[in-house]
Amino acid sequence: MTFPLQIAERDELLAKAESIRSILEADAEQNEADRTLAKTSVDALYDTGLLNMCVPRSLGGLEADPVTQTEVYELVTSMDASAGWCLVIGATSAGMLGNMISDTALDQVFKHGRIPKASGSVFPSGIAEKVEGGYQVNGRWAFGSAIHHADWVSTGALIGKDGKPIRNDKGMPEVCSICVPIKDVVIEDNWHSNGLRGSGSSHYQINNVFVPDAYMLRRTNAHRGGKLFDIPTFGYVAGCHAGFALGVAKRSLAEIVAMATDKRRKLSGIHLADRGAFHKELGVISCKLNGARLLSLDILNQLWQATNREERMSLVQWGECRAAMTYVTEVAAEVATFCYRYGAGASLYQPHPLQRYLRDIYTGIQHGVVSEENYEALGKALIGKGKWEPIIGGGPR
Repeated sequence: MTFPLQIAERDELLAKAESIRSILEADAEQNEADRTLAKTSVDALYDTGLLNMCVPRSLGGLEADPVTQTEVYELVTSMDASAGWCLVIGATSAGMLGNMISDTALDQVFKHGRIPKASGSVFPSGIAEKVEGGYQVNGRWAFGSAIHHADWVSTGALIGKDGKPIRNDKGMPEVCSICVPIKDVVIEDNWHSNGLRGSGSSHYQINNVFVPDAYMLRRTNAHRGGKLFDIPTFGYVAGCHAGFALGVAKRSLAEIVAMATDKRRKLSGIHLADRGAFHKELGVISCKLNGARLLSLDILNQLWQATNREERMSLVQWGECRAAMTYVTEVAAEVATFCYRYGAGASLYQPHPLQRYLRDIYTGIQHGVVSEENYEALGKALIGKGKWEPIIGGGPR
């Protein structure tokens, strides 16, 4: 399957990702021990320009299309899942900063033309109260992946008054997005997780920090960048989750296939490669993964085509997009489980990639973007009961 609308630099990006394989794989165990990426991994991702691939071209980025992003995330995740996850967060966060930061703040955030390392969350937490010239912000946010090596943090907040959220006439809270330098952020040492241990996804606090109006991230500022930034929130991050899941599955399968000729049953002495049950399951799981990969890339390509035509996808298409991201993640978890099971005793131990990737995918599957509610959204759309939501861009044009 070919995707003619991919950026011209697609092959170059993949080659750059492949060029740092030895660094990312060598750092994987240390990343877990430190509970954040090693400096060598961070530098490798930044120096190759991978962290810049979502940034507007006018600021030195590539504005990579969703299909290309997915392929890059898949490749990097197959080297180290924590590095892949940090790339997902870092690249998309830097892209949002470049697109939505005001002209007034641009010279500080992108100081001397340097693209910053970024982190943050779109999920609104904490309270931003309007004061003269900006907002006073207080709160605590969860899952600040890649925050330990960020320069700037962009995060969602609830607009409030007297410490309480303000709600509109429909009872919904009013939200905003802010941008603060890392010096204004308190990072908690609480990322003691089962999987993605090297992602440094710590909680963080912003305590009584004044955020000038110029550092609010607003769509009205979004005059930098092209079609990538016309994609609604779910579509903007969809390729992240598909690429991560595919990378986990790709590496898990590679590991078990490499083990097959060497591993044998202790009592019977039969090699794994000679077991009929393994043959069948490997064939079935490979078909499932290939199908999930093609489904994901196809719907992301549909999204990109529609965006370039300045068309809005239908509710059914959005339902298919959402469901595909959940499905590919579930298939990846199935692949990792299969590989871990057939890895038997060897896969139990901490240094082995099979146990690490199993933990990583079952951590990633908890993310709200790949919730089972996505299947419900598709089912409702198919019977005409679907509803437009802010994450998919509101009503049709």
